[in-house]
Amino acid sequence: MHLEFSYNKEDVLNALRYHFMQRGEIKVFRNTLLILMLFALAGYTFQIVTIGALIGIGAMILLIALVFWYLLPVSIYNKAATFKDDIHLNYSEEGIVISTRTSEFQRELSWSNFTQVIEAKKFFFLYRGKKNFFLVPTSAFKSEAAQKEFGKLAKDKIA
Repeated sequence: MHLEFSYNKEDVLNALRYHFMQRGEIKVFRNTLLILMLFALAGYTFQIVTIGALIGIGAMILLIALVFWYLLPVSIYNKAATFKDDIHLNYSEEGIVISTRTSEFQRELSWSNFTQVIEAKKFFFLYRGKKNFFLVPTSAFKSEAAQKEFGKLAKDKIA
């Protein structure tokens, strides 16, 4: 089957946010900051922590949240030329072939190159490791049946 698509910036940014929020180290970091904030609030309640320290901890948490929610996805989007190009994708029982409008080079990847597939509302995430993935927008499919067929094929082959 053949797909042609280009990426919507806002959808890609949301997909990148989803990816980062699912990472184990980010979950640990997020939970650690939450616990720190709870201890700071408890300390302030019992007059162990000053208002200045509480505001400082809150500002630090807000700054870190802004970096993970806005700056990190935007910087990755801006660095990756793939997100700004038109993608041509052919998929079959053997794997996928990816090419772009601006390059005649075709990249062939067998399904064994992928380690995991995640189907989200707007994308299929085809992981080639913990950090590398290829996004296939669900809007690229001509029908819901074609989308389901791709999802089933990917899940069967990347198991």
